[in-house]
Amino acid sequence: MLPVLLILASAALHAAWNVAVRSHRDKLAATALMVAGAILLTVPLTLGFGAADWRLALPWGICSGLGEAAYFVTLARALEIGPLAAVYTISRGSSMLLVWPVSHYLLGEAFGWRAFTAVALLLVALALLAPTDDRRSTTRAGYGWALVCGLCIAAFQLIYKGAMAGGSGPPLIFLISMATSLPIVVLSIGRKRSSMLGESLRDHPGLLAFGAASMTVSFLIVLYVLRTHGAGWVMTLRNCSVAFAQIFGWTLLRERPTVRSAVGVALVLLDTLLLGSA
Repeated sequence: MLPVLLILASAALHAAWNVAVRSHRDKLAATALMVAGAILLTVPLTLGFGAADWRLALPWGICSGLGEAAYFVTLARALEIGPLAAVYTISRGSSMLLVWPVSHYLLGEAFGWRAFTAVALLLVALALLAPTDDRRSTTRAGYGWALVCGLCIAAFQLIYKGAMAGGSGPPLIFLISMATSLPIVVLSIGRKRSSMLGESLRDHPGLLAFGAASMTVSFLIVLYVLRTHGAGWVMTLRNCSVAFAQIFGWTLLRERPTVRSAVGVALVLLDTLLLGSA
């Protein structure tokens, strides 16, 4: 029961830092600053975790950091031009299409009729969440970025599982991953905008601090649970965060979903229930 509660808490925190990014004027700059904040928060945790094998953790951390960097950049881009609820649902939902087959065939996780049913429903959900009006080109582009983001999520989630299975410490892996991703995210901002990071920090310091803390705790919880549970199970249960993202989008960002998108979100939640109990 405790792992389930921990992952649900992680899901809420994950949706919360995505809301923080969506609420900031400069999405990519906000993401970079939150990653930097996560590094500062994780350093004392790493030092206090005890002896750690840097040689074991370094390759895993660098690989996951490259995946995280791609995730941060594509997520920020998607949130710049697409609504939070739909972008979040598509990115989290599409990642499950890759994680479960890989987890089953390479890592030995169960993949029964519930999983097959959920994957079929997921395809329907993504179709419902896709834009139907050709004039909404910016929204269509946002959904495209969200799909790419989903692939990045699947990649670093599987790498994290490999790191935990290999005995790496969660704070150390997360620290290396964030330290690897930060320069890439900053470079993706561009030289001109990078010089304005200080201005972005002064813009909403409380929001950025909240986002960094939420990001750190959310990811560390996932890494701890991955030490004893499969990547497919963890990711599936964590995708309850789409419900939190939907609620936050409604209440905090004043986003109003259509019936079509609401049904899509509901199907992703049904996927989560089916796969989580498989």
